[in-house]
Amino acid sequence: MHMTFSMKFIFNTAVVVTTLCFGCFFSSSARVVTVGIANGNALSFFPAVTNISTGDQVIWVWNNTSNTHSTTQTNSTTHTSLWDSELQTAPFSFTNTFNSAGTFLYECTKHVTMGMTGAVIVAVANLPPTVSITNPVSGTIFTAPANITIQASASDSDGTVTNVQFLIGSTVLTNQAVAPFSAVTNNLAAGNYTLSAIASDNNGATATNSVNIVVDAPPIVTITNPVSGTVFAAPANVTIRASASDSDGTVTNVQFLIGSTVLTNEAAAPFSAVTNNLASGSYTLSAVASDNNGIKATNTATISVVTPVPVSISSPLRPSPTNFQFSYAANAGLRYVVQRSTNLLSTNWFTLATNTAAGNPVNFADTNATANPGFYRVGRLLNP
Repeated sequence: MHMTFSMKFIFNTAVVVTTLCFGCFFSSSARVVTVGIANGNALSFFPAVTNISTGDQVIWVWNNTSNTHSTTQTNSTTHTSLWDSELQTAPFSFTNTFNSAGTFLYECTKHVTMGMTGAVIVAVANLPPTVSITNPVSGTIFTAPANITIQASASDSDGTVTNVQFLIGSTVLTNQAVAPFSAVTNNLAAGNYTLSAIASDNNGATATNSVNIVVDAPPIVTITNPVSGTVFAAPANVTIRASASDSDGTVTNVQFLIGSTVLTNEAAAPFSAVTNNLASGSYTLSAVASDNNGIKATNTATISVVTPVPVSISSPLRPSPTNFQFSYAANAGLRYVVQRSTNLLSTNWFTLATNTAAGNPVNFADTNATANPGFYRVGRLLNP
């Protein structure tokens, strides 16, 4: 059962009729035309001229009228009708969808001679523009802090693009009136972000394209052994150790290299690698940590491997009864131990000093050389 009500609102002495029709379906793109008593005229369509766009609907509604009426499209050339509700009494409604542009005249067949006519003017609907973010690609992962240039292409098939607005989340970055369309956002901290471009055309229609990106804080990796600068004696066996962590994820791998040669990949702590029998030369040791997003960080240490010179003692001096001095051959950077004994028994040697040689030769002084006799020896310590 249809129930209809009419309510009149007066604006600037013009009468606008709003019709409520329970049981009728009015789409958002529909225009309502009142049939019968409308605008003070019992034999009229109101509004007499209805302007719509292609794809819209017009709904004719019979309300407070005791007459029978129709809405019938007329064609003076072919005398055919695109639609015809036939004569109906209230309450009633009739709907027609207009899919092509043009001017469509219609009438009430019963009261056409009394001037009960109308027109629907259908304009081509404005098509919205198209917009696409061309850079960055959705899903791209950046390293924090990230500086990102956003680029977009936009076009309009039935007009012109008048503006492209760029946003990060809900924050507007910029508005661009002409191509090329781009925006820049700098120093993004770690997190997930949505980048959007909204294109507007000359008729106010809009279109939006968005991409999601990830800004990832890189992991932290430190070679803890050996210390950069460390000197080893050839042939050198070196154990490399590293610590690694990630503030916004997990460390999934630590790769160890000597120069460009990969030694090993370690998926879990403790992270370490071994390289053996290194000849004399300078070497760069690297640890490359990767996190769960594939972001990497690198730490390096430089070491030297030298051919050790034979340890020999020379130039002994005794400037005073308690002072005994000598020099010994050494490699800068290697470690040595100086020992003394009152006899040559193996159990009677005690250590006077251990040091890392700063150059060659190394000068040594024992200022407590009171024991008599006194024997001295110097040995090179093993690699660290």
